[in-house]
Amino acid sequence: MLKHLTKVLIVVAFFGFATARAAPPAQLTGKVVAVEEGKVKVAVDGELPAWAKANTPVKFADGTGKILEVSAAPVVVTIKTKLASKLKTGDAVKLDKGKAMQGC
Repeated sequence: MLKHLTKVLIVVAFFGFATARAAPPAQLTGKVVAVEEGKVKVAVDGELPAWAKANTPVKFADGTGKILEVSAAPVVVTIKTKLASKLKTGDAVKLDKGKAMQGC
């Protein structure tokens, strides 16, 4: 019984360590297809990361924003950001999952 318990503890410790060392969330890459007042639409290249959902905060090279909407094929992500006017149609963008905003 003790040998079995020891094996179980070793397996649990291994999976705990492997989970802790997991790779960071995948980056979302794409091209700007539209720029509106305070919003940017990005056509996603490749697969959509699992974290890329509505209301998720994102960060990119020049700032931060929040995903407002994710449309189906072709996958287009609409992002609300104060820096929308700095982006142009055709610009390549890389988005990472941001940190959740804290309320007052």
